[in-house]
Amino acid sequence: MYLLFGCGDIGFALANKLRENEEEVQIIEKDEEKVKQLKEIGFEAFQGDFTETGDIEKTDIKKAEVVLVLASDSEVIEKTLGAINQLKLDLEISPIVVARATDSILEPEIRSLGADDVIVVSEVFAEYIYDRFQEFRERIKERQLRGLLTDLEGKLAIVLQDNPDPDSIASGLALQAYAERFGIESDLVYSGRIGHQQNRALVNTLNAQMIRAEEVDFEEYSAYALVDVATHGNCSLPEKIKPTIIIDHHSAISGRAEAEYEDIVKVGATATLVTNYMKYAETEIDEPLATALVFAILTDTMNFTRGATHLDFKTLEYLLPLISNELLQKFQSPPLSADTLEVIRKAIRSSRVKGGYLISNVGEVKDRDAIAQAADYLLRREGALTTLIYGIESDSVYISGRTTDVRLHIGKLMKELYEDIGSAGGHPTSGGGRIPLDAFDASKDNKKALRGAIDRAVGRKFWKTVGALKSER
Repeated sequence: MYLLFGCGDIGFALANKLRENEEEVQIIEKDEEKVKQLKEIGFEAFQGDFTETGDIEKTDIKKAEVVLVLASDSEVIEKTLGAINQLKLDLEISPIVVARATDSILEPEIRSLGADDVIVVSEVFAEYIYDRFQEFRERIKERQLRGLLTDLEGKLAIVLQDNPDPDSIASGLALQAYAERFGIESDLVYSGRIGHQQNRALVNTLNAQMIRAEEVDFEEYSAYALVDVATHGNCSLPEKIKPTIIIDHHSAISGRAEAEYEDIVKVGATATLVTNYMKYAETEIDEPLATALVFAILTDTMNFTRGATHLDFKTLEYLLPLISNELLQKFQSPPLSADTLEVIRKAIRSSRVKGGYLISNVGEVKDRDAIAQAADYLLRREGALTTLIYGIESDSVYISGRTTDVRLHIGKLMKELYEDIGSAGGHPTSGGGRIPLDAFDASKDNKKALRGAIDRAVGRKFWKTVGALKSER
């Protein structure tokens, strides 16, 4: 039961909110007329001076789990907390006591008087307004994008990042649906691979019509939107073509392209931004697309453990009533192919761990995306904080790194280690790389020598850099 001391504007709004959520509420208020009004609208209210123990005992104080002191006058708060402290001793009760403060300077003093928590109204209001401004910003950005698309004549190329992931795919599909709302025809264009089972499940389930960049004549389009990417270097749009639209959540990027419309915000996922376009344009989001957008947000924020913001939470809250839980489960746990299971088996068998750092050379693979899945899987192994799995596909070595170690930025580390002989990079918790076989000092025909050279240049170099080989010195 919640017991409110005082019922001004804040108290009344809070009492209503608690009642809406079917919480038991009692109110003690000095103003007799206000008490009468509260009773008329169904509240259990008592007239009295809550600085006096006798008046407080008119309520069911013994049942109260939370007591909220909502007076603004510091002297009244001090006397009220004194009365509550006395009743705690006399009645042997221990409710949580929350008091209001008009300024953060008063917070330590109010806590010392017995309040378990203090709400500084000005700070709460400021945080609320700031969070609302984020939402206002997205509403404004949607209006700007709508204006641009309304004036557009011709077809839009929605260009996804190379090797598109769930966030890129779902965001591209959502932007396509949004553009269609204003009569704009568009194509989803990508380069690289859609290899991971999760990505394939997303594309197949949503029946996404995605076109490989090699099959596209970019000159046929009137406008170009980069989605989940902001540089020419990470997508298939030719350097000579300036994008019309950029929508991305990777805000700090060197070599970023410029566009007529830009929405580049440091949120957890690009899907968050595009969902809000659809929300404010009152564009219907069907169940499969809503589920894909939720999956994208969960994936890119690692289930809200990486880079999630207030806007991501609010967007997820908006989408959840629209999704299929069964479909979400299918996206999160798609069937594994026999080839992937074989790579995971080899990764387990050849894995070695030193100081929490696990490395594994899986040799030749048919599908390099299985290497990334093996890196994910082996991160569950007891004692492993970081995994580095590598193997050969065609004429290159592909590397995947994963970590739960907050001290380590695996993407940056992999770039530092391997960019001199190949390419690598990634996020704080996941990274990838590719090194051509020609970079290794061993013949391709001598598989044993080649495996040793790869282990030295990839696995042991990683161990040496993170200090896992110190014990061998």
